[in-house]
Amino acid sequence: MALSWRRVAALGLHGPFIVILAFVIAVVLASQGVAQDNYEIQVYGSDTVAQRATMVEIHSNFTVEGSKTAQDGMLPTNHAEHETLEITQGINDWAEVGFYVFTSIQSDGGWQWVGDHIRPRVRAPERWHWPVGVSLSNEIGYQRAAFSPDTWTWEIRPIIDKKIGPWYLSFNPALDRSWHGPSVNQGVTFSPNAKFQL
Repeated sequence: MALSWRRVAALGLHGPFIVILAFVIAVVLASQGVAQDNYEIQVYGSDTVAQRATMVEIHSNFTVEGSKTAQDGMLPTNHAEHETLEITQGINDWAEVGFYVFTSIQSDGGWQWVGDHIRPRVRAPERWHWPVGVSLSNEIGYQRAAFSPDTWTWEIRPIIDKKIGPWYLSFNPALDRSWHGPSVNQGVTFSPNAKFQL
């Protein structure tokens, strides 16, 4: 699970109370052992990329200790380096579209394509003057069965964030759904993601 903080708030709640509430929720859910994404771990803010601007990022994750042999048709994860290319294009002042290319460098040195995701996102424009930042992300994608038993997935991620003095808080309570693979029967699963920083 990705547990970090950025901005948190809820309509009708104030400063310190919402910070404490969001922290408690994130810690409780983290203790329940929610799985962590191996390719792109990120807690989003509500802002979108500026209109006609393009943002390019590389996300790097290394598996210190993972599976050492193939399991259920999936390649080993031990000492695998995961590199994700993210390209996000700003559409207007309230929308963007992100595209991800996931890759894995195996411990034997082989570099392989894992899959791709597309992530359209919309937000409440600043001209609405809401007391918190709010946006909604939808991420749909494919990953090869050699890297994930669930090959087609969909994530809906509401994003709520707020700056309170020197504090920045973000809460991303993601809902995930597998469309092809063994997790299909689980239906929608919940994954809390939060970020807190000074």
